[in-house]
Amino acid sequence: MSTCKIHNFKLYNLEPKAIICLCYEPKHGHLVLCRSDNSIEIWNVKEAPFLERTIFGHPESSVETVLWVSNRLFSTGLVGMVIEYDLGSLAPKYEVAVTGGAAWCMDVNKSKTQIAVGTEDGYINTFNVTDDYLIYDKIFDKQEGRILCIKWDITEQMIFTGSIDTVRIWNAVSGHAVHRMTTSRKEANKETIVWCLAVTNDNVVVSGDSRGILSFWDPNMGTLIESHQSHTADILAVAMSSDMNTVYCAGVDPTVCSYSKITIKSSGRWVKGIERRLHEHDVRALVESNGKLYSAGVDGHLVQSTYPPKTMIKYPPILQSPCVLLSEMSRCILLRYSNYLELWKLGSISRKSQQNFQPGTIHQLEEEPINLLQLRTKASESIISYAITKDSKMIAYSTNSYIRIFNFDVVNNDPVLSRYETSNLPVHKAHKMLFSPDNSRIVLVDGSKTDNDEIKIIFMKNQAGSLNYEGTIPVGKELVDNINLICFSPDGVYLICADYQNNIAIYHVGKDLNIRAPKLWLLPRYKCPPTAMAVQENTLNLVIVYSDHKIVEYSITEKRYTQFSTNLEEKLPKQWLSRAIPISHITFDPRNENLIIMHDNTMICVVDKAKNLPNSGAKIFRLDNGDSMDNSNHETNSHSQGAFRIVKKYKNLVHLGWLVNDEMVAVELNPVKLTENLPPSLKQKRFGM
Repeated sequence: MSTCKIHNFKLYNLEPKAIICLCYEPKHGHLVLCRSDNSIEIWNVKEAPFLERTIFGHPESSVETVLWVSNRLFSTGLVGMVIEYDLGSLAPKYEVAVTGGAAWCMDVNKSKTQIAVGTEDGYINTFNVTDDYLIYDKIFDKQEGRILCIKWDITEQMIFTGSIDTVRIWNAVSGHAVHRMTTSRKEANKETIVWCLAVTNDNVVVSGDSRGILSFWDPNMGTLIESHQSHTADILAVAMSSDMNTVYCAGVDPTVCSYSKITIKSSGRWVKGIERRLHEHDVRALVESNGKLYSAGVDGHLVQSTYPPKTMIKYPPILQSPCVLLSEMSRCILLRYSNYLELWKLGSISRKSQQNFQPGTIHQLEEEPINLLQLRTKASESIISYAITKDSKMIAYSTNSYIRIFNFDVVNNDPVLSRYETSNLPVHKAHKMLFSPDNSRIVLVDGSKTDNDEIKIIFMKNQAGSLNYEGTIPVGKELVDNINLICFSPDGVYLICADYQNNIAIYHVGKDLNIRAPKLWLLPRYKCPPTAMAVQENTLNLVIVYSDHKIVEYSITEKRYTQFSTNLEEKLPKQWLSRAIPISHITFDPRNENLIIMHDNTMICVVDKAKNLPNSGAKIFRLDNGDSMDNSNHETNSHSQGAFRIVKKYKNLVHLGWLVNDEMVAVELNPVKLTENLPPSLKQKRFGM
């Protein structure tokens, strides 16, 4: 990459939301988590984990736990309803009320036919799972106090619950309590709270409580088998490994401890294994799958760890991409938060600094960035999609209830905002929205898709300061699920869409849209979902990066993969393919059509198509500050030669884009905001202090 100036914009003050719970669905590799703002995130973790879908929460709703039943998603919370979600429209499908007030916990039996819910008033509700609905089954005997955690046994004949001072065993058929196992107390007047439960493959109940003790119970005899003082404070989460031979636990004391089962003289015991400090604040949830442990809690980070080998990767609490949009013509940045947008005007570099430009130089700004606008939603509803024109004259966003489109201008240094009439829009919400490169169109993807409806792409024409309906393209035959990625070609002629099922379609929309017979074709379907795609301006080559880091280049004009893409097929470096963080954005150097620039939240990678492709075992070269792709001083190491170069410079990079030919802007999360509002962590002595 030739030398250029980069604006390092660090005023994105996104505050982290704590993660309440996790649940893993092994068939499709989906990990679901819910946050303290009641939003639900679905992560695809089959390859490099990435945020695939977001079900935005409402301030008046409540989500305390989430549950996969095959590929169906359920939640429950303090409102006292069990909700199933439509994963296409990303909205509630239906609700079923529970008896006993607020619901704290939920679990499904091994055969996925029944759900059990524990409530504030001490009731257990069971529901039968049918193909289309939940059917109420029965209510169990009332117990004293709330039910905080619940688990089915492996035989489906018993249900285990945890509450104050007690672990109970219930007969799942009769609804009566079979055993009441009482925990001890550290202090006579201080209750012991059983926060979490797990079940081993031989039906032993594992509990974690407020004393920091991990206990193993015999449900048949109703007796304590063994216990371990694993933590100095509350254990909030326990999880079993896939082979059922290891138990993981963590909590207010954020150290993650493991206990492994060993057999001595035909009797089994649980022995403490490794301890790892993966978080600095409370750990609220743990899930293990295929040797990978996922942990999350108050700090809002999702952490993936393994041992052995000893690895740890943190995924920061960033909103689903795109969370930043760039208006190149007006030098503005639009930042998305959960329920409002911020528009910033970038600062300008002083002329004196430009004259003394050297690679690696830090330039002084003549003007500091200015916050032009803060646009909040009505009733604090979450923003599900948004868009801005290249000249920042039009700003649009959608919530689950309405779409708003505004005209924006700055008159005498004062921002002026006026709203467009949107009553003629054929939809009330947009799953995705996008302005065309020439600002003449806005594209809305119908977000109200249900099982019986087709996905629709709606085109609105911007003419003489008003929006006119242009037409709708139904895309249900090409794209079988809702659209995840969408982009225009730079000339505005082609619209490229990718759905959640890895299908990618190219539509020829041109200036005159043919609604009845739109020209389109599909790309070959790959096994992994795409995480980023973009079209180069001069060549009209579409570059796609998938979650396993495979890179393809497709010529839209020739309707085939390019020769570079074919050559790259078997020569991607293993170092590149083994990365655990997915690519989130792609851009191109406007001065050199051979350069492809990609980034995730930790690094920037530059692929130079003019250079020799590396062999699969080659090491990817890392550029230092001040180096450029044209610098030949690094052409001495034959093992690092090739098209790939990595710039490791950023920690929480969310966007990298071009302003003009020699200026880029890099937007980073403000690291201070990720920690300053977190509650205090548990104070512990370390290293003998």
